[in-house]
Amino acid sequence: MKRSRQEKILQIIAGKQVATQQELAQELSRRGIDATQSSVSRDIVELGLTKFHGYYTAPQPALSGGPVVELVTAGDNLIVIKTDIGQASPAALAIDRAKIDEIVGTVAGDDTIFIAVKNLEAQRLALKKLVKLFAPAPRQSRAPARSTRTPARAL
Repeated sequence: MKRSRQEKILQIIAGKQVATQQELAQELSRRGIDATQSSVSRDIVELGLTKFHGYYTAPQPALSGGPVVELVTAGDNLIVIKTDIGQASPAALAIDRAKIDEIVGTVAGDDTIFIAVKNLEAQRLALKKLVKLFAPAPRQSRAPARSTRTPARAL
């Protein structure tokens, strides 16, 4: 029951923007799954969901396209980041330079980074900041720039 509910949650947030736990519970209900706000809240924590630009997102999909391949938690004091081969050190350096207060330290191998945090609350905050750090910048469509220069006059 819990596993199928959590899979539905991931499907929902992958398909539409959901800003609140109530919205998520309503979407589950529309799909035939009864869930209380408190069970949705626990699911959000267990799935490691964070908010990005005001909407729930799963860490891994939010990070696709950058050096980070996967971001998961291990217990209350550890975050593990998987990267492409050879990208762990540069990614760890970016994390260290970001000076995220909740992070105690990082250890990087070739394709894995271990990040130590103080406690569960620090882990949640650090996850949000890491998602923002590594998420690709939203693409903005721009109109072609028009030149405002006037032609130079011959002297």
